[in-house]
Amino acid sequence: RSIFSTLECAGNGRSFLSRRQDGVQWTAGAVGHAEWSGVPLKYVLERVEPAKETLEFIFQGADQGVEKGSSGPISFARSLPLSKAMHEDTLLATRMNGEELEPSHGAPVRLIVPGWYGVASVKWLSRIEAVAEPFNGFFQTVKYTMQRPTGRGVLSEMIGPMPVKSEIIRPAEGEACGLGVNRVFGMAWAGEHAVAAVEVSTDGGRTWGKAELVGPQAKYSWTLWEYLWEVEEPGAYELMARAISTSGEVQAMQHDYHRGGYLITYCRPMAVHVAADERRSDTLGDFNALRREMAAVASRRFSRRLDAELEMELLSGAGI
Repeated sequence: RSIFSTLECAGNGRSFLSRRQDGVQWTAGAVGHAEWSGVPLKYVLERVEPAKETLEFIFQGADQGVEKGSSGPISFARSLPLSKAMHEDTLLATRMNGEELEPSHGAPVRLIVPGWYGVASVKWLSRIEAVAEPFNGFFQTVKYTMQRPTGRGVLSEMIGPMPVKSEIIRPAEGEACGLGVNRVFGMAWAGEHAVAAVEVSTDGGRTWGKAELVGPQAKYSWTLWEYLWEVEEPGAYELMARAISTSGEVQAMQHDYHRGGYLITYCRPMAVHVAADERRSDTLGDFNALRREMAAVASRRFSRRLDAELEMELLSGAGI
């Protein structure tokens, strides 16, 4: 079975938060989209006939290491509830974009959990265990949790599905635009749901206009969008984009700090400048043109070296 799915790091965008949170200070690039192919996990689980009292399945990768807060080397392991593990779209993947998985993507086999944050899609899968009690592994009780207030106090909740989110790709932060018509474009995704609409604000969120969705709109997958912005006054502007899912979820305007350094999905203002000595007369691009622009952006980002701070965080076991 083949599934198109967007995978995003649960801490993507952490560096944009006004209050610094623990973990690698990602900007906006820890997200990608691919076609994943393999065997539906449910077929394997059905053949081994797990016990009726099974509540969850634990997935353990071959990688081990020391994380801040761990007492020593630990294996990477996460669990899925029975319903998600038995969903026909949850895969034991062996191929990515039609090619055999590379080691960096989890070869020879990895779990793919469409619609959930990337942490759930365990790489280098080496063991699956059926359990009758909730799994209290490090990566879903210490890391990758959010603290949700309830009437009985604060509940620690494992991070799973991705909320609705959008990103502006063009123009880039601080880029100069021109008087006239400027094309704004980006992408949006909504976890287990499809994107229903994207709106764009050019005045910091006071008013909103509807963007055009381009290409397929499907669950698990990001979709491209574009918007024509007509401006006749030079100066500084704040662009924002917000997405709405087919389930009716609207992208949040502010970060919920009960999420800590995870689920950073709020509408992030992007500062741009309109130059008085430049004019634009952009039009909406076709799908192939958007794909080429996306490929160019990805190529530029891929060629960047990690900055020294980020590299040290990764190598020191700061956690992702």
